Amino acid sequence: MKKTVQIFIGFIASTILSASVTQTIDDSFFQNDFQKIIRFEMLHFNKEGVLDANSAKTLDAVIKRAQEIQESSTIKVTIVEHIYKAADYYPKHMRNSLSYVNKLSGNDDANATYAKKIEKRFMDSGIERAKLYLYNKRGEVLGFSDETPESAALSNRVMLSIYVLKPEDIDSDKDGVFDRYDRCVGTPRGSKVDKNGCPIDSDHDGVLDYKDKCPNTPPKGVIVDTHGCPLDSDHDGVVDYKDKCENTPAGINIDPDGCPLKQTLKLHFKSNSEKILKSSYGEVKRFAEFLKKNPGYKVKIIGHTDSIGKAVVNMALSMKRAESVKEAFVAEGVDASRIVATGRGELDPIKSNRTKEGRKANRRIEIKLFH
Repeated sequence: MKKTVQIFIGFIASTILSASVTQTIDDSFFQNDFQKIIRFEMLHFNKEGVLDANSAKTLDAVIKRAQEIQESSTIKVTIVEHIYKAADYYPKHMRNSLSYVNKLSGNDDANATYAKKIEKRFMDSGIERAKLYLYNKRGEVLGFSDETPESAALSNRVMLSIYVLKPEDIDSDKDGVFDRYDRCVGTPRGSKVDKNGCPIDSDHDGVLDYKDKCPNTPPKGVIVDTHGCPLDSDHDGVVDYKDKCENTPAGINIDPDGCPLKQTLKLHFKSNSEKILKSSYGEVKRFAEFLKKNPGYKVKIIGHTDSIGKAVVNMALSMKRAESVKEAFVAEGVDASRIVATGRGELDPIKSNRTKEGRKANRRIEIKLFH
């Protein structure tokens, strides 16, 4: 007897627990802000309490739809049970006023399990019980005529609907695009984004605006570095897409197009001689390399001296030194036809010849490039 009482108490406890976790529909349910409501064909059970073929397909379709929607949205699924109970329709009539009442009333207990069966199918398919809402309308709404037991039995049905809650308008990365539309979550704050919340590249240089330190790089197709800035391969201060004279040697004065202006080569000669000292060979090689890489240029080499000594001697010396530089360029592989050598002697001083420093500056080899 004691054992029987324990079993009975356990049964009651499990029943209460089961009921406590099953959610029902009340007025508060409809106070939610729903984005859309999806309704489906009614489900019918046969005499054995099994869904008919069409209803089984409908249930499968509802479950699949719920699984898909819940991946991106919050849903609530209503399972509304309708049961035909003659006594509810004719409470003031004697039961024998309907010849088939007794036949139908015996199914009430079985019908009460329909919604539970559907609820279990949803949970077995991965839909949480917290998203399922049951409601028993008993005999409030007839689905079919009650003129015959067969017709009245068709009122035993379950109605399913999916309620999709309107998502909260949250913009986690503060880019102006709500999370539910944002395909690029985590965009740095202040970044310009498109309608999908993804950073944009306004100048189409391959570097997103929030990383681009050189916005509005023109024209399209310009090669840029990782900061979105156009390259300056020869480091002459003129970016490549504007540079009309590539590979300009470092230290060469240039015009706005990146082309060299008149230059003074840092060459040293033996005193009163046109012989170039070995210490100046590096400068010769450097400029000769530039000429070879830029075959479109011709070069004029101009020799200058200070005013010490006779002018005629200085003129001859400046010419010889210019010729010596030309020979050095040719030896490095520059075509002689591209080189013109001339001497100006002491005619074009750039400093005063009265000081040692001034005379040193006036003794020079100038290079002038032209096309």
